[in-house]
Amino acid sequence: MADLTGGQLVARTLRQAGVRHVFTLCGGHILPIYDGCLTEGVGIIDVRHEQAAAHAGDAYARLTRGVGVAIVVPGPGVTDAVTGVANAYAARSSLLLIGGAAPLGLRGLGALQETEQLALLRPITKGAWSVAETRQIPEVLATAIRTALSGRPGPVFVEIPVDLLMTTIEDRLAPIPTGYVHRTRAAVDAEALGRLDALLAGAERPVMMAGGGVYWDDAAKSLASFAERAGVPVFMNGAGRGALATDHPNAFFQTRGWALGHADVVLVLGTPLDFRLGYGRPPTFAEDAQVAMIDVDPVELGRNRPLELGLAGDIDVILRQLTAALPQGRGARASAWRAELSRREAEARAKLDELAATDQSPVSHYRWASEIARVVTRDTIVVGDGGDVVNCAAKFVPVDRPGQWLDPGPLGCLGVGPPFAVAAKLLRPDQRVLYFGETRTVATALPTTRYDLMVEALGGRGAFITDPREIGPALARALASDEVWCLNVVLDPAAYRKSGQVSTAI
Repeated sequence: MADLTGGQLVARTLRQAGVRHVFTLCGGHILPIYDGCLTEGVGIIDVRHEQAAAHAGDAYARLTRGVGVAIVVPGPGVTDAVTGVANAYAARSSLLLIGGAAPLGLRGLGALQETEQLALLRPITKGAWSVAETRQIPEVLATAIRTALSGRPGPVFVEIPVDLLMTTIEDRLAPIPTGYVHRTRAAVDAEALGRLDALLAGAERPVMMAGGGVYWDDAAKSLASFAERAGVPVFMNGAGRGALATDHPNAFFQTRGWALGHADVVLVLGTPLDFRLGYGRPPTFAEDAQVAMIDVDPVELGRNRPLELGLAGDIDVILRQLTAALPQGRGARASAWRAELSRREAEARAKLDELAATDQSPVSHYRWASEIARVVTRDTIVVGDGGDVVNCAAKFVPVDRPGQWLDPGPLGCLGVGPPFAVAAKLLRPDQRVLYFGETRTVATALPTTRYDLMVEALGGRGAFITDPREIGPALARALASDEVWCLNVVLDPAAYRKSGQVSTAI
């Protein structure tokens, strides 16, 4: 037997769950957890704002398909983290936010940093709990982690009063749970599978839309097998990018709007019919299009439009079922459709390359994005932070494997770049992490703010770029070094909108 503090129980439970790092901003209410992390060998990554801790935990969850952890002080620490939690909720990311709390005996008396935290977090999490006794810490955390990872992934919140973290208890009275996460891989019955097969068999202009659910269900290989056998063109968004490599014959990128507007059957995999897909309605979708969806979350089935068929289950399992049921030669039916999309894809690409060829100054978004694309390899993790800039870069940057691309997600939260990049480099130290952002003009103009000098003041390296011919060499210097670089590229604020290709797709 051994005596453990509540802080050690937190760390030991996290370690048992496979967590190797936590992201935090220091404060007195959570110091016992730090002591526990040191004892249990859990790395502590400190940030300068709690929102960054939540964003980093979000990225950690996405890249591991496990749980990412942020630990913050109560009151302002928790409220600062709210935006990061909301972003993780929209992105289906299994973030665990642990918040400190005032001592139990002082609750309601106006203790330091005391506020109602559970009510604040419940609308943007899958669950929120407050620990009432030290011995309950492992069980409550295990319940939160199980909730975060089961079904549709999402963030959770646990608050732990500081006196419980400091209390010592025999380890036998607070055992660390094991084997409590069981991810069922739900299949579909033969009747539903037959209906989906029949729907696709009758299609002349089929399209598949692969989103983040394909990534979370680890369905990239099954998607490739099905697409090849069925001959269906595939478009990808969000975390679904990279499910098919850029050079895969069934992967299409530049013609999504036209394809959805002319498709007779659309199979949506693991992405909601939200603003990115025009809510699944005309004119984004063809007026007479038949739409089917596969998603682990049945709540998404039929949201914003009626479906021909909605299947709740594991995307990887269902695609394998569907592929096994397909007859040989099915793909030939849509060959003319694929050829038309390929022709239009080449035309759209040629127009983009023409836009990117300019040497204008200030730099065009397209030239900047094309320069980024030149240095991205399969081993590069790309982090996009912004709106128009992310949309533009997505038209150029090759994404050839799952988990290679990280962007804010459907909440559209700016500021995820640095914490996402920190988490990515922490988990993949041998891979290059390339982070890009944008200059925003909302109520103020900051077109020439010297972010490069700010990074240099913090010990990094910076380059201030106004000539597009300087971008390539600067990228080469940055990526060849082991230092943190900020390439401050001054973009033409009007160039992207002049093209008429502004999109809200992420």
